[in-house]
Amino acid sequence: MKEFIVVSDNHGNAKVLQQILEKHPNAEGFIHCGDSEMDPRDLKNFTVVTGNNDYYFKFPEYMIVTLGGKRIYITHSHTLPYGKAIETLVARAKAQDCEIACYGHTHKFDFRTIDGVTVINPGSLYYNRDGSDPSYAKITIENDIISAEKLFSKDL
Repeated sequence: MKEFIVVSDNHGNAKVLQQILEKHPNAEGFIHCGDSEMDPRDLKNFTVVTGNNDYYFKFPEYMIVTLGGKRIYITHSHTLPYGKAIETLVARAKAQDCEIACYGHTHKFDFRTIDGVTVINPGSLYYNRDGSDPSYAKITIENDIISAEKLFSKDL
């Protein structure tokens, strides 16, 4: 069994990221889907992409990593076309031979499979727009099955 952590949209809250690192010391990796609003030196344990509020530091628009034996496409998603964001995300992930696509920006948890690509949004560590508590995701891969658990920062 392999596990990794996906976070997004902490908007400068460094403390919550440190708490997540401490709570999940055995995670294979940590993905940040943008809007950290933090210096890259403070995110050294995370694979990070840029968000629409990351004005002061440069991160890549998207990245591809391999965790748990799966290729993962990571983006914030703010530059994807409105109304076709998920469709475009899935197409880009497939074009890069990725089985998982992680994104942020919407501040809403999302976990589903579309056209063979598992799509994951961990929600926001700042506030969620669906009224739920701030959240992040723990992804588990076991026997080639991908599952996601929505975890809450208030429980750290």
